[in-house]
Amino acid sequence: MSVALAARAVPRKWSTPRWLWTVLAAAVGLTVLSWLAATAVLVGSRSAVSSVKDGGAPAYVSARTAHAALSDADRAAWQSFRSGAAQLIGPGQQFRDDLTTASDNLAHLAELDFGGAAGRDLLRAVNAQVVTYQGLVEQADATYREGLEKLGYAYLGYASDLLHGDGGLLSRIDEIARRDLRGIDGERDSAWAGGGLALGAAAVGLVLLGVLGYAQVSMARRFRRLINLPLAAASAVLAGLLVWTSMTFLHVDHAFADASDRGVPAFDRTIQAQIRGADTGAGALRAGRAAPKGGGLDVAAADKAQRPLEAKLSDATDTRGLDAGLPLLSLAVAVLAALGVGTRLREYRR
Repeated sequence: MSVALAARAVPRKWSTPRWLWTVLAAAVGLTVLSWLAATAVLVGSRSAVSSVKDGGAPAYVSARTAHAALSDADRAAWQSFRSGAAQLIGPGQQFRDDLTTASDNLAHLAELDFGGAAGRDLLRAVNAQVVTYQGLVEQADATYREGLEKLGYAYLGYASDLLHGDGGLLSRIDEIARRDLRGIDGERDSAWAGGGLALGAAAVGLVLLGVLGYAQVSMARRFRRLINLPLAAASAVLAGLLVWTSMTFLHVDHAFADASDRGVPAFDRTIQAQIRGADTGAGALRAGRAAPKGGGLDVAAADKAQRPLEAKLSDATDTRGLDAGLPLLSLAVAVLAALGVGTRLREYRR
């Protein structure tokens, strides 16, 4: 037997139908893998942003607002006592308004339950201290009105110490705020960790695009056809989908980072300025020095400072229709790829 005849007698290890089935399996498999990876990134990032938008950020805002309200309540009480108005109105309406604001924000913290079991225990301790603080101020008011001014001031001093002392009410509220802030950072880190998965999803998509291009070129050589229209359409749809997903993931990451790096600090600067002013005024009044009459907690300014943060987080939840577009276009890629390869399989069988 000649060498040529022997070569023809050996069966081909990689027949055209087998090659076509392999290309089809690779295209469909990579499409499914790309869809799963992109969906995981989409769901993970949205979950992280929603956790901060609906839990972490409101909890942090409520904790900081409660601190500012209690600091201003302390200033308002001292202002009422030093001015002599306490003989008629006690600690004053501003004190009561501030205390109501603080209580409302602490109740909101309890509803959000962002800190888990440890946060709940800490919040219970804070609420107990608020009751104690209010009781001390009421005792100061009662003794002051009875003419026992020194004792009234002593009780008011005890109330201030409960607020500002080490391990006091305000330091515990700040601990809650720090926990909430760490929770926000943790969620942001989880979204950034998803950035590696986003790159993985993009890499799978690029590999799939390469497989479709390879199939296009190889089929042109094997079947003497210049272009396979379904494969070309699949490549075009896939390229558009890759651009769409990449732009959406970048948008979500940027908006989330902007909220964390700029929105939270901007709000905190507004609240901290009010806390500093209230604490300075309360300290001066307690020491018997003159202090500017405060206008109370500026709730409007706090709300205004909070709105950009809410807007940035809302922007970060905008996936630009990718929730619906991702599965539909992935299905279109798989169907077009199957159609393009299937057409050649049918031609080969004729």
